[in-house]
Amino acid sequence: MQDKGTQGGAGNGSAAKPPLPLFYRAPEPVHEQRFAGMGVRKAGDYSFAASAHAIPLHMQEFRFAAAHYPIIFSDDETATPLAIMGLREGRNLFIGADGRWADGCYLPAYVRRYPFAIGPGPKPEEPLLYLDRGSDLVVDLKEVPDADPLFDGSAPAPRTQEALRLCGAFQQQTPLTQTFLDALMQNELLTAKEVRLDLPGGKHQNLTGLRLIDEDKFNALSDEVFLSWRKQGWIAAVYWHWASMDNLRRLVDRAG
Repeated sequence: MQDKGTQGGAGNGSAAKPPLPLFYRAPEPVHEQRFAGMGVRKAGDYSFAASAHAIPLHMQEFRFAAAHYPIIFSDDETATPLAIMGLREGRNLFIGADGRWADGCYLPAYVRRYPFAIGPGPKPEEPLLYLDRGSDLVVDLKEVPDADPLFDGSAPAPRTQEALRLCGAFQQQTPLTQTFLDALMQNELLTAKEVRLDLPGGKHQNLTGLRLIDEDKFNALSDEVFLSWRKQGWIAAVYWHWASMDNLRRLVDRAG
């Protein structure tokens, strides 16, 4: 999603590596020798997400995120579900100056897992736990002794064990969300939209670069397809997505 008129940067014509996921700078497999004496700052500082105006979601999170954020789909080939955190690029309205997330608002799993992630291992069937060494959350325990250690001797410390559990659960939800997205695109239900927001003082702002589930096309689905979606739990996700759009007005109020 972007404000109307915002342009992306031009390429330089040279071959480039695939871009890293949002937030990540230098992910490395977690290994006791590589990360000996290292730790992660105590949970609660989300400054790393302060410039993220849109954060990826899994379908299973829609019911929780819909209470606080508009949920849209990216206008590219991935159709990634996104929770909108702000009206302008570079500004997350749910993170305060102290780096804390707004009280009572749902914290997306994508944010909760950082600076960890699941990544490729030596064998495709054996993925590994990764840690973003480029993150300010990763510290030397000699410099920040109250940080959570990554290892207790040669064994993973509790913070690492919890990260493995959370990232594993996140990874398991990925194919379930992708199947839902594939069905949306196969049925041509995602429609590009331009959303006009009325701002204080009689001004307005147009948001582009987003897609929504088209209500007319959805209602035209055959009974057979509708029943299939209901069995898979997708109908609820569609309605949570639509209900979440009421939060655009709340975003305007929060920005104001």
